[in-house]
Amino acid sequence: MRNFYFGLDLGHYEIKFSVLEETYDGRLISYNTSLKNEYFRKNDIIEPESLILLLNNIIENTLETFEIKKIDRLNVSLTIPSFQKHIQKGHAIFENNITEEDVKKTIRTAKNFLLLNNQEILIEEPLRFLIDGIQEVRDPLGFAGKRLDADVLFISCYKSFYEKIKSIFKNLNLDISNIIPSVYASSKICLSKKDKEIGVGLIDIGGETTSIGIFNEGKLIDMAVFDFGSEILYQDLALYLKVDLEEIEKIKTELYNPSIKDKKNTKKEGKLKQQIIKFLEKKLKEYFEEFKIKDYMKNIKKEYKLPAGLVMIGGFSLYENSLNLLKDILEVPIKFPKDEFNIFENEYELRKFAASVGAAFMLKDSLKEYGLFEKIKKFFYSFWAK
Repeated sequence: MRNFYFGLDLGHYEIKFSVLEETYDGRLISYNTSLKNEYFRKNDIIEPESLILLLNNIIENTLETFEIKKIDRLNVSLTIPSFQKHIQKGHAIFENNITEEDVKKTIRTAKNFLLLNNQEILIEEPLRFLIDGIQEVRDPLGFAGKRLDADVLFISCYKSFYEKIKSIFKNLNLDISNIIPSVYASSKICLSKKDKEIGVGLIDIGGETTSIGIFNEGKLIDMAVFDFGSEILYQDLALYLKVDLEEIEKIKTELYNPSIKDKKNTKKEGKLKQQIIKFLEKKLKEYFEEFKIKDYMKNIKKEYKLPAGLVMIGGFSLYENSLNLLKDILEVPIKFPKDEFNIFENEYELRKFAASVGAAFMLKDSLKEYGLFEKIKKFFYSFWAK
């Protein structure tokens, strides 16, 4: 049986939509499309009706292409500067050995202590567990004791924004399973288990924001979103070259498109290209200092070391010199992601559609977990009913 899972990354300048197919033999294949988005800026949707029409076109084309009657649910990923990070302690008293319910109660207690009336929790990630105030463990299930404590990382957004996103998709008769920070969704398919275990960062430079997720011991331990994106660079470039934004779009295509990267340029074109590259490098360095991105990475390196360095994704990663440029600015080993599950056609699709495919991948995993839980419930119900 073929199964389809759906993920949508709501970018500030582009919407990425992915269909993740699980084939009969268990292989995963992604089908990806993108459309320009002019209705999402900073922390708000500026034209909800226009965005609904745009999304409706994407959904209708998907239904027709894959001969599907309805999309029951999907995951949505996005990035906003107003994401908030909280680390809160929680605890639970238990008898005998720690159960899954004890762990959930500990996290729930931490969540209740936050008192976030105007916030919606998007991610809850236990950072560490402590049994009876003495024994620190990664997975407390089955341990004996009387009290379980935990430090839990929460990522949240304003409830009003969360409800607005839900409302937009409700207008399309779509049920959103989860709204997820894009860098977290991307991590599910961009980062290897080994890298997440020893310490790695994932940096996504988009059109309007730059987000960084830090992973260690297999989990997200820190996340930051900076109010800087590559579009600022290109607006500066337009002023520098004294050209309009349409001309800048052509220049971006030359810099980003892998199929024309090796195109032979005239002497004049080659000189202009080098001039553009030097300008972008200079401005990016200035902005990384101005927006404290460089300072953030310095502090992270002091605390966590990051033996696996940084992995780079997002629109700016398609720029041919992006890897060397960031390595020089942040002074940290940096690489492009590997296709851990052999999902993508090429490396450029992986960097561009990581979040939307990651969102679909998370939906696949959550639905399978739910299906297993239902089977267990039915088994015990039938057992006790005898």
